[in-house]
Amino acid sequence: MADSIEKQNLMRWFSYLHALQSDCSMNTSVKTMTLLVFANSTIATILPSSNEQGQFIVNVAASPGFDLSVPDLTTYATFEALLDHFNPLPTYVAAYIQTVSAGSFPNGSLADFLNASISAAFPGGSGGPSWKTAMGLLTSVIPSVCLSDTLQTAVATTVNDPTKKVSDVVNQIAALG
Repeated sequence: MADSIEKQNLMRWFSYLHALQSDCSMNTSVKTMTLLVFANSTIATILPSSNEQGQFIVNVAASPGFDLSVPDLTTYATFEALLDHFNPLPTYVAAYIQTVSAGSFPNGSLADFLNASISAAFPGGSGGPSWKTAMGLLTSVIPSVCLSDTLQTAVATTVNDPTKKVSDVVNQIAALG
């Protein structure tokens, strides 16, 4: 998985989030925010004036290269939601962990994988080898502030619940925290 497209996509998502944070350089308080705090910050709070919003749109066009408009800044409340519009984090998380899931899931459709029970995709729960590998992959790519020990513990509880689907775990991880 070292150079897989799934890993590159997930890494790129966090690179884009860092870029969005840098694009808010006109607001000096953003520089001291953790990536998680920034991701969950309300765009209107960070960029309250039309001048700041305009500068942000220009900055984002340069890096990471998204074509934004002012309505985008109100349609998507947070920076994570804005980035998810262009690059949906849940899809990248799902595609990455699908590569180490059990059975035929690694070669199946992403939709079928997301709809599968977590116990079918990752037998043995959070202690099973496939989930341990999946969590290792995720922690090697997602910044620790965004995949905290607290979130990892909560995810492990979900993975151990046979009534849950893969989509439940993916959405839990993609919520960041």
